[in-house]
Amino acid sequence: MDVAPVADAETQERRVPRAWVVRADSGKYTDDFITGGYVGTALVDVVSADNREEIRRRYEQAHPEKTAQAVGVQVGQIVAFLFEMCEGDYVITPEADTEWLRYGRVIGKSVSAAGDDGCPFRNRRDVDWSAKPLRRHDFSESLQNTLGSLLAVFEVDQTDEIQAAIGKVEQEDGVAVEREDPELGTIERPFDPSKIKVRTVPVLVEQLISRIKYGEIDLAPDFQRMSGIWKPADKSRLIESLLLRIPIPVFYVAANEQENWAVVDGVQRMSTIRDYVMGKFPLTGLEYLEDFNGKPHDELPRPMQRRISETQLVVNVIEPGTPAEVMFNIFHRINTGGKPLNGQEIRHALNPGPVREYLKALAESDEFVAATDHSISKDRMADRECVLRFLAFHIEPWETYTSNSLDMHLAAIMRKINVMTGDRRGSLAVDFRKAMQAAERIFERDAFRKRRQKDGVRSPVSRPLFEAWSVQLARCSADQIDRLVARRGDVGTRFAALLKHDQEFEKAISLSTGMPQRIRKRFTAIRDLVHGVL
Repeated sequence: MDVAPVADAETQERRVPRAWVVRADSGKYTDDFITGGYVGTALVDVVSADNREEIRRRYEQAHPEKTAQAVGVQVGQIVAFLFEMCEGDYVITPEADTEWLRYGRVIGKSVSAAGDDGCPFRNRRDVDWSAKPLRRHDFSESLQNTLGSLLAVFEVDQTDEIQAAIGKVEQEDGVAVEREDPELGTIERPFDPSKIKVRTVPVLVEQLISRIKYGEIDLAPDFQRMSGIWKPADKSRLIESLLLRIPIPVFYVAANEQENWAVVDGVQRMSTIRDYVMGKFPLTGLEYLEDFNGKPHDELPRPMQRRISETQLVVNVIEPGTPAEVMFNIFHRINTGGKPLNGQEIRHALNPGPVREYLKALAESDEFVAATDHSISKDRMADRECVLRFLAFHIEPWETYTSNSLDMHLAAIMRKINVMTGDRRGSLAVDFRKAMQAAERIFERDAFRKRRQKDGVRSPVSRPLFEAWSVQLARCSADQIDRLVARRGDVGTRFAALLKHDQEFEKAISLSTGMPQRIRKRFTAIRDLVHGVL
């Protein structure tokens, strides 16, 4: 009998991940794969088969019309999918009719499809899909030709090229993507419409400038994407729109009890108007009013100055009393320059006060930068979110966490930090720096990363791992940390085994990571690992 090699020891311990293409019927079912968190093949359920002959028998029964040669080709692909593809391998699936390729890492063993969910492929593997696609034309011609194979499942030889492309994509923000797990269902948080208080307010530019002058509008000066800072020509064209009486997009602000506003959407536009009126830059690159190129505000003709000051802007004000989760949801839906605001940007805008500078200072600390190997981008506040996530589970222990919304929990922690004493914030900062120093000493350049093999691909920083490791290390005594450093080889081996063999732990750091059961799983696993080493 021709028996398939069922994940023998040599395969299990393979050091270099392989790369596989699974075509999803030329991309027809790619969305099902991504949404469901899996990859699949074959219309015949053969997961329970333990050898090639049994797979062939079932396939022939389901497809008596196929020739022996066609059956052999299909069975070979199914065998590769079930027995040769291993956890940690890369999977690449093309989108239909585009040059984009979706990719992820296999995180589960073979399973049968549960019920009829619309995708016909019955044999599946759980996959941790990246939210960022690869571009087919970024690859060499040889690899593009390989990817064009008509086989449903096949291994790709150019693994190094694929790993390099994935590394480039994943290092853009410096943190790994976290996805929602469809198995857990949708979190229902119905809103009471009577508590949603949003009003539209017409505001003249001169009124806006007056509010800014008296500190009644918080422009959150460091709340801006570094890669998207407006150039002089962009700023000038906004002013030109005001001069031409062309309406500009609405602003979104959150009001407090004193009617002061925190700007969430429109920071760049509002800052540009303020800066021009205050004489901070001259106009340049105008498309229609070329005679005004080179002129600051004070050199414009008086009618043009008046036209700016009397321009009526539209401001959507979220009033006090609107529940925090509703306010967060509203701002989460807003697009700024075509990019949705992320959670930390919204929290930053809605929580003025000492917490902003506090998170910034810790994110810029030598200890944090060294522990994360200078790899986390500041542009979208990913670094500050990491700091906040440590504080969230250090201030309020993970053992007591019950919220179904990590975003709301983090916002609540920011409010708590804002009203803390300086001494309390200082004590937390000491704990944070201690944890960062310990992480670097134990893991060196691999701290807070999914590293399954020593010489495997280096993943970006994982925020869930950052939480679990940093909080646990902050709880350790100096003597315990020294012992962990002395036994760091054992720590690394145990951690690699945890990533490799505990599927629930893999889910806990990849899918729906803010759910209480996932938080308990990853924190408990890291705690037990540390206790086991000690």
